Amino acid sequence: MSLIILFLCGLLWSIFDLVRKLALETYSLKNILYITIFSQLIIFMASLLLSDTNISSYNYYPLLFIIAIFNILSLYLFLKALEIEEISICIPMLSYSPLFSLLFSKLILKEGLSTEQHIGILVIFFGSFVLYSRSLLLKDLLFSPFLLIKNKGAQLIITVTIIWSVIPVLDKRSLTYTDIYMHGFMQSLLGFILLTILIFNKSTFSIPKIKTKKAFFILILLIVIGFSATITQLFALKVNFVPILEVVKRATGILFSLVFGYFFLKEEISKKKLLSVMIIISGLSLAI
Repeated sequence: MSLIILFLCGLLWSIFDLVRKLALETYSLKNILYITIFSQLIIFMASLLLSDTNISSYNYYPLLFIIAIFNILSLYLFLKALEIEEISICIPMLSYSPLFSLLFSKLILKEGLSTEQHIGILVIFFGSFVLYSRSLLLKDLLFSPFLLIKNKGAQLIITVTIIWSVIPVLDKRSLTYTDIYMHGFMQSLLGFILLTILIFNKSTFSIPKIKTKKAFFILILLIVIGFSATITQLFALKVNFVPILEVVKRATGILFSLVFGYFFLKEEISKKKLLSVMIIISGLSLAI
């Protein structure tokens, strides 16, 4: 059952990545932020019927505050990255998240690193260098780390990766103090409050107008898939180690980013992308 939840989680997040990319063609970045968080608040509020609404310790609240801030910041940066980069470039870069999750899990949840996991880390880093290299020639591969550092999209995604690596660890710790439904409601409520303060201090925010059936369909997908991915991940955290969840989620996301990018966004599947993805997934398999 835990494996089914893991792969379902990976599939849902892959679809959610595609939906967010498509949504940027119709809605503004701020609209997508607000729609995502507000819709999750409403659905999690309804799900409180399944909760005992109990929080067992005041230690929960600092974690909640950090998670809410990180959720808003990382979603904003991720959407910015999707605006300027192809999805088949952005998503493989998220493969760093299991690496950071291993480190954060060791610090916060006391989970250690094996020799194979260290090797996996090095393999994934090499795979990302291949992805951003100008070509597969040795001189370009050696210069790739410098291109990676200078690339704005890569900078945003690496920042998102670090944040998304620590959020599941904090979520898992939070779930020792309350149940899934209460935690989902509390983090979406605080996120909604913080986002409302930020958005309505800006004169550039406007209510989105739904002019076409496609825009309405994307809106529904944004709400339904976003909530489904979030709650499935919380269930997956209850029965799996954080690094394993991140490995499966990212490996699935990388594969589907190529497929979705090709069929829905007309992105090219180059030899360099394929080689990079194969290397990254090999590294992820070692990091499990």
